[in-house]
Amino acid sequence: MSGSFWRPDSNQKRTILLLEALGLIHDLGKLSDRFLQSQEPNSTVRYIHNLLVDPRQIDIYKNYKAIPNNKASNQVEEWLKDAGSKPAAFQEWSDLTSLLLKIQLDDWTGTTYSFAELMPLVARQGLAKSIPPSEWRKVLGKKMMPGLLIGYLHGVAHIEKKGGPDKNKQYYSAVFRATPFGLEDRIDTVNKKELSIALNNLPLSDIEQITSHQRREWLRAMKENMSHGLADNRRPYNEVSLWDWGYTTATLAKAAAVWIFRHGWPADLENLPYRTLRINLNRLERYSRCDKIGDLLGVRQVLDDAYQKVQTLLEETYALANRFYRDETGEYYLFPDLGYSNEEMTALRQEIQAQFPPDLRPQVHLGEPVTAGRLDSDPSAVKKLVAEPRGQSMQEHAMRAENNLYLFEWEWGNGRPENAESCSACGVYPVGYPRWGSSPELEQELSPWATQDKAQRRHVCRVCLDRRGRRAEDWAKNDLQGTIWIDEVADDNGLVALFVGKLGLEGWLDGSLVSTIQVTSNVTQNPSPARLCRIVETCRSFWQRVIDDLTRKIVGQRPFRLALHPASNNVPELGNFHVYELKVDGLTLSVVWDKLKGCFVTVDNLTYFASRWHISEDALIDKLHGRTFDVLEPSEFLRPAQALAKVQVERVDKLNGYTPAIPLLAEPSVCMTLVPAVKALELARNVKRKYEEEMGRVRDRLPIYLGLVFCHRHTPLRAILEAGQAMLNMDGGNKWEGWRLVDKNLSNGECELVFDNGITWRIPIVAGDGQKRDEWYPRMYEGDRCESKKAKHVNDLRVRTPQIPPDKGWKVWVKPSRFDFEFLDTNGRRFEIYYELNGWRPRRTRPFYLEDLDRLDTLWNLLKPLAVAQRYQVIRTIEDTRQKWYGEDGEQESRHDPVFRQFVADTLAGAAWPKTCSWTDIEPAQQEKLIEAGVKGELADLAELHMEILKELGR
Repeated sequence: MSGSFWRPDSNQKRTILLLEALGLIHDLGKLSDRFLQSQEPNSTVRYIHNLLVDPRQIDIYKNYKAIPNNKASNQVEEWLKDAGSKPAAFQEWSDLTSLLLKIQLDDWTGTTYSFAELMPLVARQGLAKSIPPSEWRKVLGKKMMPGLLIGYLHGVAHIEKKGGPDKNKQYYSAVFRATPFGLEDRIDTVNKKELSIALNNLPLSDIEQITSHQRREWLRAMKENMSHGLADNRRPYNEVSLWDWGYTTATLAKAAAVWIFRHGWPADLENLPYRTLRINLNRLERYSRCDKIGDLLGVRQVLDDAYQKVQTLLEETYALANRFYRDETGEYYLFPDLGYSNEEMTALRQEIQAQFPPDLRPQVHLGEPVTAGRLDSDPSAVKKLVAEPRGQSMQEHAMRAENNLYLFEWEWGNGRPENAESCSACGVYPVGYPRWGSSPELEQELSPWATQDKAQRRHVCRVCLDRRGRRAEDWAKNDLQGTIWIDEVADDNGLVALFVGKLGLEGWLDGSLVSTIQVTSNVTQNPSPARLCRIVETCRSFWQRVIDDLTRKIVGQRPFRLALHPASNNVPELGNFHVYELKVDGLTLSVVWDKLKGCFVTVDNLTYFASRWHISEDALIDKLHGRTFDVLEPSEFLRPAQALAKVQVERVDKLNGYTPAIPLLAEPSVCMTLVPAVKALELARNVKRKYEEEMGRVRDRLPIYLGLVFCHRHTPLRAILEAGQAMLNMDGGNKWEGWRLVDKNLSNGECELVFDNGITWRIPIVAGDGQKRDEWYPRMYEGDRCESKKAKHVNDLRVRTPQIPPDKGWKVWVKPSRFDFEFLDTNGRRFEIYYELNGWRPRRTRPFYLEDLDRLDTLWNLLKPLAVAQRYQVIRTIEDTRQKWYGEDGEQESRHDPVFRQFVADTLAGAAWPKTCSWTDIEPAQQEKLIEAGVKGELADLAELHMEILKELGR
């Protein structure tokens, strides 16, 4: 490193980390069933939640100096009186006061405090503004600055307008916690005292672990229990958990303490300056440059490890800042604005980048400054934390190391094998790099099997070969859990699908849409750092549960793998955990060589393989036993498969089954996973249902975009990922659309909205108890123009009459969700996936509105009774006629031509419908749907999706 940068010394670091812990636990008195009882309407239960220690057991309070008309003296007197006469939080944990007395720290003035001494101040924001440190010193002998700091930041972390109505309080017998989007689940206060149990499970006796290598484990245990608690029991404030508030306060306090240790106590705490340190590497862009799934998983693991090293460096080693947000664009830390010089910032950047390999170096920048006072008083300031830095990162070009090969002069000099070209995986190092014996230090980090010769045969560098192979090794050593092989994911027709999902979070990250949540008739919710934290983690959890639970449920289990044991006397020298192909009777079977166990493990869809052999999957064992196979090195970049040897299988064992899915990404806004093609549409349907259930109250302003990329299992991964990445642009800039409401119905706790575009929404309008009207979340914008739209409860939206011209009058303004799919029959097909500024593709039917998934299912069920040949004939007749009448550029004209519409109707009516389901048996409204789909060209989409891709041929 060329220079250095200021960071806390070891003593300062210990204090900073302990203040982080103090910020985390500052409001633990709310993690109590008694707190919930005290907050219900007209409660008679008394409980002081912010008195977490007994001041009567703490010397500086027992021996305080009483001063007449002194605010600090009066406050201490009140605490002592309350502790002796009222139920308080310290009584929930009998030895908590003595425990917190043992934890001590030295602040920036050298004054020693115990946690117990500071605790009465930390959940009271007003003390820092109303009573200066000098007054506390007169009364207690100490300025109490660490406690005042935490107390002030308690308010900054989660600003809320005071005086929410009592009618929004919840009864203890039915208390619900909510997500930021209105979905509620009940806190168990009947069968068990959930919050009190969580309080007693907290590892508070291990608080000082935050200063050690056990910090991350301690925080994990704290999060597990604190997430049960509520920051506020009033609706709609019940969406922020005690963990969200505590961790945000801790993060603010940590950065503030760092700043104070360098610059001293500020004249006004409102002037404490923060900046977001962003560390950006676009994972989607980097993943899309991988040709092999092993390369992608290898890059992902390297990036995960590097980001974790950075987290340890910044949060623990230097104790400078906490990570506040992360997604596919990078990671973001709430950093103190220390006033680093250019040299210091360069040194910090180099230290962070040094945690990454040279071919995966991130951008490192500081965002614009924002003060604690602005975060406390200006709701728009929250966008400085994530939205603006993230937006800046998305405008930057990636650090493409392959465009700067002069930075790798040594690698392309002494480390380069003779005449080597660029690695096909990373594009940075030469093929075969490092040349054998040229870099002993680097070679020592590589696996022994990652030799120069093997790397050159695969047209990659040894670094990428090692990354690729380590994934297979980890998989094999993890008892073959899951799969990392696309051939195993492929369905019984040899097809795979990339599922991509995206949530339109932009307006939530910048805080602008938080204000659409209504508190009272003239009060809306405020954006706050804690609320931002809650929004982000709710969305991350949504996608993680899609991958962990929903995908597993939909995809199911493949019954078994096979272990093929060759005769020991004819096994060639093979790379351990390398992929090979076994060829017999013109068929190839993908396998991995496990040298230790002396067997080939199948990594193929055995049903698909067996079908090509015209036998059942269960018959494979007998069929493979005793056969002689050619062992092939799989085809690679510009190189066909190469025969290595022949082996005879003398034993075949059946191994456990697996879930055929490969998760690639699950971030707050984006999700990607590979699944069997035949299961992809069902997965999309279920994600849609999950979205409607969990986010249906705000679906008009939190859109979801779902895409499916279908392809053959041997389609280059780069093409698949580029297609998926292109589908993420279907949001069309996340713009508002004006829809016309033509009908509205209330029933069963839902408001049904029918729009003139054929879409119907069912919006939940009751809270989690199924009875109380939800006044807060189900609100939509209405107005003549987007610029003049105003939010109204869905119950109050106006229905248009037929007399109002389509281009006149009010509309409901929404951000629509969309669905798209594409079949990559060729690699070049991916270039046809692009979207105009309005979110639509040049292809006339794509993308669909998300709600069209249900309509398309209905259309397919109507069309299925036709014989396969008849379906093809009807659709081909319609599309050939469209082409003949209107040509390439007449698609819009055909949609509005009544003559063509009648032709479509006649074609459908004249098809050879079976006697059990004739055309006249179909209801007129359903007939009209089929005709409309034929006019739009959607029947062709149905045929492609269900017949060509999913192979649902039916009759």
